[in-house]
Amino acid sequence: MIALDLQLQQQQNGDQLNAFVVSPSGQEAFLADVPLQAIEWQQEWRRQFLAHHDPAGTAVSADAVRRYAAGLSRAMSDWLAQPTCLPLQQALQDHPGLPLRLRLEGSELARSLEHLPWELLTPDRPLWRVIRGQRRPDGNQPRRARRPRLLVVAGAGNGLQLGGELERLDALRRQGRLELRLLSGPGCSISALRQQLLDPNGWDALIFLGHSNADPSGGGQLQLGDGSWVAAAMVEAELQTAAGHGLALALFNSCSGLDLARSSVSAGVDWALCFREPVPGEAASRAFTAMLSALEAGNDLFEASRQARLALSAAGDCVGSDLLLSLVAATNARPFLLPLRKRKQLLLRLARSSRRQALVAGACVALGAIADLDPANPISAYLLDRRLYAQRLWRQTTKQPGPTAPALPVVVIDPHDAMALGAEPTPGRVSRDLLARLLKRIPPDQVPKVGLDFVLDEPQPFTAELAAVIQQQARPLLFAGFYGAQVQATAAGQSSMPLPLLRQAGLKARDLSVGTPARSDRLKGLPLQLWDPLDRDSFAAALSSATNPSMPSEAVIDWSIDWRPLLRRVDLADLAALRAPSLVIGSDGNLDRDGADLFTAPGSMDPALTAIWQGASREVPGVVIQAVLAQSISLRHWLTPVSQTFSTALAAGLGVLLAAGSPRWGRRVLWIALIIGIAIPLGWQLAVSLLCLLPLVLPLAALTATALLRHE
Repeated sequence: MIALDLQLQQQQNGDQLNAFVVSPSGQEAFLADVPLQAIEWQQEWRRQFLAHHDPAGTAVSADAVRRYAAGLSRAMSDWLAQPTCLPLQQALQDHPGLPLRLRLEGSELARSLEHLPWELLTPDRPLWRVIRGQRRPDGNQPRRARRPRLLVVAGAGNGLQLGGELERLDALRRQGRLELRLLSGPGCSISALRQQLLDPNGWDALIFLGHSNADPSGGGQLQLGDGSWVAAAMVEAELQTAAGHGLALALFNSCSGLDLARSSVSAGVDWALCFREPVPGEAASRAFTAMLSALEAGNDLFEASRQARLALSAAGDCVGSDLLLSLVAATNARPFLLPLRKRKQLLLRLARSSRRQALVAGACVALGAIADLDPANPISAYLLDRRLYAQRLWRQTTKQPGPTAPALPVVVIDPHDAMALGAEPTPGRVSRDLLARLLKRIPPDQVPKVGLDFVLDEPQPFTAELAAVIQQQARPLLFAGFYGAQVQATAAGQSSMPLPLLRQAGLKARDLSVGTPARSDRLKGLPLQLWDPLDRDSFAAALSSATNPSMPSEAVIDWSIDWRPLLRRVDLADLAALRAPSLVIGSDGNLDRDGADLFTAPGSMDPALTAIWQGASREVPGVVIQAVLAQSISLRHWLTPVSQTFSTALAAGLGVLLAAGSPRWGRRVLWIALIIGIAIPLGWQLAVSLLCLLPLVLPLAALTATALLRHE
């Protein structure tokens, strides 16, 4: 802690003091006069003060106490203004913002100097007295971030009214701002005090409320609740242990506590606050209340003690008591703040979050980044499929089947259809004779748009007949497919356009890509989440009814909705009577000898959808996939995923915050269960209502791990 240091040491002979001032500017040594005038004023002021507050003594007015207090203050100022104190004056002037630490050394004279109100020297800056304390075993370790733990020792009654102070502390305990252990009455004995001081959980502050006496040889005396008087020397070992466990403040709200304060600091406690002389009970109570209010407001110990002095100065029944309140500290005392405000406690605990939490949070965020960069990886695809499956169950439970629109007609050709219509079959390929016969059955004015989910790039029988039908019908839009760069096929990325003869007749070409990477498996990768956008040149976009058809990359196909009302299989016999804006014709996936046009069926898909192609439930023909994409584009219905990286980082941060805000592990478990119980259905409903796909598994795992990894 940066501060000005003033050391005053008694010379063996003479009326001067060896003085040392240490500041950021350097060190100065000088001889200062002993403040004899201030000592005389202090002794007379003490007599006036004690007489005024003694009900049985000679009546002394409050004005008399104030006059002597003013004289004492002038004497202290006059001492500081002496030419011999010029180095101290210069240090105070050069460093107006720094507090002042005072050390008094010597035997006889030092005792008189200790009782002077040195706080009057620097009323606008903190000042405390420093003594050499016991070095604590954990002196270099930061204090534990937790709710403050207070050990309160209430002395015997004997006219003391402690109800207000104790009720104030108990109210803070009920609000969850601190943990409190109260020793009072017959249970407040020296054995009980020793036992509590040895508590391995440690205490942040020891508060004594009651009677105490000066006792230089025994380190001060205090009266316990059972009526016994105990010297500080009797609990010195226990105080050292308590200091090693974190005890940083001893507050003696009692008379003549300077010896007790010195004993506490010598034992290793950082700070002690006391009254140097006997004070009325009202003064002790008022000072304690003011300090507690300041600490509740988040002020540090310096400001809290200043507020206590101001409260005593303003109280008519405590006149003069403000000159007796002093802070005593160890040489290496760290700044002390008792975080009674929950916000401050939370910030302190956040600052003490564990390294394991950071490592786990970082690992989870890294996994989220991988999932964002490679959404088609097997783990992400599986989790997304499971998510859509759960979302489909949520839709069914809450009766939210999905959007409604006119169904898209689908014709699924199998190897037997050519013979059924009397067409000449083509082994290993779709029969172009069959396609010509099908188109003849579909009047252009009833179905203006037809998509053929086939690649017609090879010379085959009946190509001329098919071209003649296309040219004769002059349908507004008739298109077939070609293999784009992302399509898994032998000629992918090469020239796979329809034959020139067919294009001259009016057949258009559209990219069969479904927006996902190609796979070498027999079954193609299902488009759960797109890698590449689908624009107006894609087969599905051309098939849709949207004005500006497109689907962005990273869009997630919503397999949780009920697709059966949106897709309608049309039998060959019903084609002549069909009236619809669009029609798609494809195979059951088994016609092409170069490879099956089949996709892996998602687990989230409704098994009843297989009625469209009347095949295995684990395989979906490409024509159905194109139809699903086309309807998604028409309805502008797809899910937009929230970043896994962002949501996981947010959830991990929430876990760290939860661990900091809830010290009890069991309570954290309850909070996690509540958050998960709310987040899962909320995530499903956001997807249903707003088409926003909020990740759940990885963020909730990050939340749980970071929240439960911290142990107190």
